[in-house]
Amino acid sequence: MTLALVRPDSWNLPLFLHVLGATLTFGATATVALVAFAGRPAASERALWLRGLAFKIGLFVLVPAWILLRVAAGWVDSKEFPHHEPGWVGVGYPVTEGGLLLIIVMLVLGRLSARRRETRTAAVVPWLATIYLVALGIAWFAMTAKPGS
Repeated sequence: MTLALVRPDSWNLPLFLHVLGATLTFGATATVALVAFAGRPAASERALWLRGLAFKIGLFVLVPAWILLRVAAGWVDSKEFPHHEPGWVGVGYPVTEGGLLLIIVMLVLGRLSARRRETRTAAVVPWLATIYLVALGIAWFAMTAKPGS
């Protein structure tokens, strides 16, 4: 708690934006996973609508939230740790960079499953979102608990 008291005020905005982006990324990923799981079982009109909704949430909420997360993380990192960063900071970079790859694959497969009534690709999207959700949870733990500090 004392670290928050000695942090310069100039770090407040980038840190707030980073936490906001991380929270939105986690929430959007969880929403994509839940909606994609709900739209997975069949090729009915309801399932196609849910798959389309999962794709739109991924495109219009998850991608901008991820961009906010990454830009603000770089901003905070350059202000707080200009020379040497602790190990817990390094956890976030592979999670977000690997997450971008998962997000791109989720969006491509989500779009294909919504347009072509493809049930095999629809089955993959919620699992990819769940994998990314677990990775985000691990990074969240590392950022908040700061193990090894």
